[in-house]
Amino acid sequence: MNGLKYQVLKLVEALLDGDEERAWEVVRTNAQSGANSAYIFDVLLRNAMVQIGQLWEMNAISVADEHLASAICERLVARYRDTYLQEPERPSRGKVMLFCVEGEEHDLGLKMVAAAFEESGYETRLYGRNLPLEYARLAALRWHPDIIGISVTIVYHLPKLKSYIHAFESLAYRPQIVVGGRLASMYDLRPYVGPKTLIIADITDLQAWLNQPRAMPTSSHWGAKER
Repeated sequence: MNGLKYQVLKLVEALLDGDEERAWEVVRTNAQSGANSAYIFDVLLRNAMVQIGQLWEMNAISVADEHLASAICERLVARYRDTYLQEPERPSRGKVMLFCVEGEEHDLGLKMVAAAFEESGYETRLYGRNLPLEYARLAALRWHPDIIGISVTIVYHLPKLKSYIHAFESLAYRPQIVVGGRLASMYDLRPYVGPKTLIIADITDLQAWLNQPRAMPTSSHWGAKER
């Protein structure tokens, strides 16, 4: 077993045991060894939760086990942000609002996305799960974010995504729309979004985009393989 698989396995075991301190030790050790946020979020935490989800799908663990692991993982994200992500001294690069479409109850990945934006110098508002379109649009009109990030993780919510994209791409001030979530790395979401919407597959792709000059990309599927 290589080092990465061993680290993820240790994290999975700690999460399923309900041992937050043991799980935090895995995160802390990697962070102090030089791992960046993309590695912590994408490689460690995301892979651990994917494995736990697979165990639940195989009925190897209960829904209570999965909920416990998710709750601990959320606290690990918060602890990592508080411990290792310092507020940038440079002026804000812009404003970002993040939320899940109506009916979506999974916002753990969105919290990691918020941390990545904050680390890159953006003022971020995290609206979390299950935000109806009318309220999301009202929030955008009041705050005028430069970037609007939408998360979708369940296939049967994709028709709703089209309504959100249409509403936000119709705003007069033209914010950049970004779509992510579990489905972004599994399916081609381009039929559900507009030509100027950016699709981000994971935190690694997001950070690669954020490291580019501020000019908006011409491709609508950043970092994703052609399908």
